[in-house]
Amino acid sequence: MSLSTQESALHAAQEPRERLLNAALEGVAEVGWANLTISELVRRARVSKRTFYEHFSTKDECLLALFEAVSSEVLDELEAASQLVPTGGGRVDAGARYYLELLQNEPQIVRTLFLELLALGKEGWSVRRKVMRRFAEFLMREINAAGAEPPIDINVAMLIVGGINETTLEALEEGRVDRLTDLIGPISRVIRGVIAVSGELEEGAKPRR
Repeated sequence: MSLSTQESALHAAQEPRERLLNAALEGVAEVGWANLTISELVRRARVSKRTFYEHFSTKDECLLALFEAVSSEVLDELEAASQLVPTGGGRVDAGARYYLELLQNEPQIVRTLFLELLALGKEGWSVRRKVMRRFAEFLMREINAAGAEPPIDINVAMLIVGGINETTLEALEEGRVDRLTDLIGPISRVIRGVIAVSGELEEGAKPRR
């Protein structure tokens, strides 16, 4: 069986919803969400409009589903990769490297995670916050396992995730997605700094006069 035939067989075996989400991800990368019509989306997915509306009531609902699916996949891969490295600062560094290398190699994911969703307004922000909290919970567990004493809480983890998101978004806007791994050092430094100073913060040292 030829490669093209194999690809066609694989495509046909996918569930319609999965094909629609894959088509949406490809379309976002090539033309942007605003320019991707439902007609083009179903053409790419090789399904009918009727099939589309069986899964999503609107195009924006499809983007929200794509965001959640992509985010869950990235987080699952990040968690799996982290288990291959012993707990500690080195594991934190490895996690930062894996995450940024993944985004650098998959720019369409960056565009979906950090840019296109913002156009959906309140609903988009709500879904984004829920997903970012999952990332923060993962980061909190890793930092505490690395030795933060006392353990950090979710608010500290959310601050770190917010900083990572903003620097990634800036790289996207400035056309530096191919150099995202340049952020590995700064991100690791911030996280290691949090681990190192967590005890000092707990002591509640009085400000100097």
